[in-house]
Amino acid sequence: MIEQKLADSLNWTLLHVLIVIYEEGSVSAAANRLNITQSAVSQSLKKLEEKIESQLVIRNTKPLKLTPIGHYCLQVAQTIFTEITSIEAMKGSNSHLLEGEIKLLVASRIHNPKYNDFLVYFKKKYPNITLDLIVKSSKDILNDIKQKNPAIGICLGRHTPEILNQKLLFEQRFYLYCGYHHPLFSASNLSLNDLLQEDFIALVSEEIGDVLSPITLFKEANGLTGRVSAYTNNLDEAVRLIYTGYGIGALPDQFIAATYLESKLRRLPPKEGVADIPVHIFWHKHRMLSLIEAKFIEEIVEFDIAVNDPSINE
Repeated sequence: MIEQKLADSLNWTLLHVLIVIYEEGSVSAAANRLNITQSAVSQSLKKLEEKIESQLVIRNTKPLKLTPIGHYCLQVAQTIFTEITSIEAMKGSNSHLLEGEIKLLVASRIHNPKYNDFLVYFKKKYPNITLDLIVKSSKDILNDIKQKNPAIGICLGRHTPEILNQKLLFEQRFYLYCGYHHPLFSASNLSLNDLLQEDFIALVSEEIGDVLSPITLFKEANGLTGRVSAYTNNLDEAVRLIYTGYGIGALPDQFIAATYLESKLRRLPPKEGVADIPVHIFWHKHRMLSLIEAKFIEEIVEFDIAVNDPSINE
């Protein structure tokens, strides 16, 4: 009877406040996110604790921590949240189709057949889901996701913060290239030794510790000690500089195949490439995913199996 009383009287809004307090780490941050006063957040938490007849939050800690019963209430609240979002997703005449909007933060110039085919597959299977896609650098994407930006990130990531979940999607292989205006473009029988003193175009993220640092490690290990004639943080500008003969540089092969300059760039030794750079999907561990966000992550991670779905080629 006591449990039934609680079920009849407990307000979902109070549980939602608990979720936001936990995700934001403080009453003030929760108030800012909910667009209400700190006093209103504190009062809602107090009412919830009175209903449960237990302390749920340990005050005076940064970030705020939950008591054991507080953690249990959070799990219940998160389950209810998931169910509510599933009701939203299933509403409408086509109840078997999910609908809504997913915010994606995607690193620029990601090219992979699996990724392209997945987008075709996902659109066919979930035509009512809208993608709000924003292109940023991998570093900015990871920073945004760390701040609990309500989004999913697809980008490169070498040292991933513990507060983020990640799943490997695919790898981009980088090869060395020269351009049409470079002396090596028309040279024959090239070997790695022919590149030892050549000037390089370097992407900023090739610095040691950054996402493309395996490229720098390869150059150092193989004695490619030529000076860096230009740095850039933009892949398109790197292609331009390589094409115009400023130096040779490492570029992702599938990206080159998608550019109009493919015939004006020459892949250099070694034939096996210089580095495989992993591309992951990221999301915050302590932000509740909507049903369609969870479905997007599940589908893209498992797409190696789904790629043979005949509906893709319909």
